[in-house]
Amino acid sequence: MSHITPGKLRPVSMPRDARPIMKFSGELADAIEQQLRDATDGRWDKPVDVKLDPRNPESLAHWLYKSMHPVIKGMRRSDVDIETLLEPYKRTRFDMLPEDFSIEAEITMSASGDLLCTPGLDGAKDRLFQSVDDLIFGVDISYANLESTLTTEEVEPTEFTAESTPKINLTPSQYETVISHKNRRFDVVHLANNHILDCGEEGILTTLARLDRDGIAQVGVNRTEDDARKPRITEIAGLKVGWVAHTFSVNFKPFPEDKPWIVNMTPFHLEPEPDISLIERQIQACRDEDCEIVVVALHWGLEFELYPHPQQVRWAHRFAELGADLVIGHHPHVPQPVEIYRPASDPDRAVPILYSLGNLSTLLSHPAMALSLVARIGFAKGLYRGRPTALIATLNLIPVALVAEESGGKEIIRLVPLKELDSSVSEGPMRAYVDEMIDYAEVVVGDDWRTDVAV
Repeated sequence: MSHITPGKLRPVSMPRDARPIMKFSGELADAIEQQLRDATDGRWDKPVDVKLDPRNPESLAHWLYKSMHPVIKGMRRSDVDIETLLEPYKRTRFDMLPEDFSIEAEITMSASGDLLCTPGLDGAKDRLFQSVDDLIFGVDISYANLESTLTTEEVEPTEFTAESTPKINLTPSQYETVISHKNRRFDVVHLANNHILDCGEEGILTTLARLDRDGIAQVGVNRTEDDARKPRITEIAGLKVGWVAHTFSVNFKPFPEDKPWIVNMTPFHLEPEPDISLIERQIQACRDEDCEIVVVALHWGLEFELYPHPQQVRWAHRFAELGADLVIGHHPHVPQPVEIYRPASDPDRAVPILYSLGNLSTLLSHPAMALSLVARIGFAKGLYRGRPTALIATLNLIPVALVAEESGGKEIIRLVPLKELDSSVSEGPMRAYVDEMIDYAEVVVGDDWRTDVAV
């Protein structure tokens, strides 16, 4: 147990759904409300292909509806029944190393989802991660998606208007809260996401400068055109890792003039058949540079849906066949089931596909969005059939929740393992909130998180 007082726990004081950040007026607002009234027939309780268009009232209403009623069903297509495909992987512990693998060295990694400008970050320094410190930072490599840029300009409210999609930015002190706990920091952060251009090139450069100062590697953003062609490689704990990091969108923000290469972007979900050749080339470049492990990290998926789109399965399998050892996904703001894929090109290799890890810190307090997964990945280096090899050996998924704790008359936000939260809260509105969170967790990972021993 880790320093929580059950009677003082409560949901974080923020909107439950996206309605308060929707700042539309006039005919557009009226059209959105009419679409929501029409949707009371349940038409959006199952996944549908409605592309996000910030000028289309049906698209905006669909997005808003899902924030109020997250979709818990998978999309069915003739080639993929997503629920049936992922059902065998609804558990939290996977052991994947071949029996005759001779281990010489073991390396651990944690992977977390979105780091957002959660209300309550001010005052939460060295408190936010107190209950999950070792889980996230007690590893050789810690990774998360930093979806809140720094800026030298004034931090604007997070609002969705007819003129602009929401901006998500951090003050320097808020950045320090989400990026570190005491003397530990994330080792690698993902910057290729749909909010990276919220403050244009200035926001990118300001964020890069701070990451450089803190000694944190980033993936997905390129300083030069030459960098965009090269694989991103880190060497941590004796493991040479190649990173391929892309986003599906930059929220329709313009790229800096003459710098279309500054952010790795592949328009998943925006085009029927997006060109994935850059990702394919970057995977091959990592292999050509003798990377021992190749991670494909993708900001993709449909928001507020607890299953990936069937197309994502096809893309993820393609990347695994080409040499990806691990696929990490984020953007839906809710967790999704994982898949362990064995490539036909190398069936001895097990490739975890983490379709969405959810929000590590969130902008909305809906139980599905205050819930996320922290993935603990074990790599093994050694000999397999007489050859030096590095493989993924283990995967452990730990559901965690963002909640608030009353302390000295103030609200302090905390990340707490769901197992600990479940055993600590016994009654009242908070118990009902935890039960809702558990319902969503069981859609994603089943119920063995209750008995599994966290790493």
